[in-house]
Amino acid sequence: MSQSIHVIGHQQPDTDAITSALAHARLKQRQGVDAVPARAGELNPETEFVLDHWDVAPPSLLADATDEELILVDHNEHSQTVDGAREAAVVEVVDHHRIGDVTTSNPIRFRNEPVGSTATVLTGLFDEAGEEIDSQTAGLMISGLLSDTVVLRSPTTTDRDRVVAERLADIADVDYEEYGRTLLTQKSKLGEKSPREMVLGDFKEFEFGDTLVGIGQVETVSPDVVLDQRDSVIDAMDEVLDERSYDVFVMLVTDLLEEDSSVFVAGDHTETVAEALDTTFEDREAFLPGVMSRKKQVVPKLEEALR
Repeated sequence: MSQSIHVIGHQQPDTDAITSALAHARLKQRQGVDAVPARAGELNPETEFVLDHWDVAPPSLLADATDEELILVDHNEHSQTVDGAREAAVVEVVDHHRIGDVTTSNPIRFRNEPVGSTATVLTGLFDEAGEEIDSQTAGLMISGLLSDTVVLRSPTTTDRDRVVAERLADIADVDYEEYGRTLLTQKSKLGEKSPREMVLGDFKEFEFGDTLVGIGQVETVSPDVVLDQRDSVIDAMDEVLDERSYDVFVMLVTDLLEEDSSVFVAGDHTETVAEALDTTFEDREAFLPGVMSRKKQVVPKLEEALR
């Protein structure tokens, strides 16, 4: 008997990663594929709320993917994959980020589009397959879309995201603005965690040439909850940097209402980071007006400066 294919998002999964794994596994199952949703880490408060709201069990935790078959959603870089992914067979990728370093022995379906969420890409895949999106699946996908685009306010948002949001909200029978505000409140609960949990709650690792970089983000409607703990947060960043041998660790504290971010830095490249982000650090903290998106407004600039 052949093994199941695990549909899985990145480590430190956010709502788009989890809901995309669930939705794409459902699509693959309808197409006759033995696919099961999986996750590469613990759920954050927002995602827990979403799964409870739509009465969906969380994907199973896959601690080691060695010798498994994987469909990657919402990422395509080995630094972000589940442990053991380098010894697994990646058979498909569905994503909306930069093209990373995941390679395969055989040709695979690789769908990557410049939109605000993986949920937007998946909506197109359901359409191409001629498969109807049921209300529960639409609820999961509108959650991922609104979370990733900060209720369509992020600079990553495209016209296609807006059209898809309207459609999924209609199928799920929700007012996406009202539901989105609820998600923002749930997202802010990450700021109530310990400094280490805040630092690693929404976190991605990148390899820019020979430079190993960690970039965390807390998105909140109450940034002072995090900023008032700045010394403890920076201490936690220093600990993680040493433990994982990062060259640079940057953490954004994004104010979802004011649509800007504060940023903390750890490591040996503070001046380079400051120049890349067009800012000045004072006591390892700086302000980034108008910056909300790690993917669009931070990662490309750091990669260019640090590679």
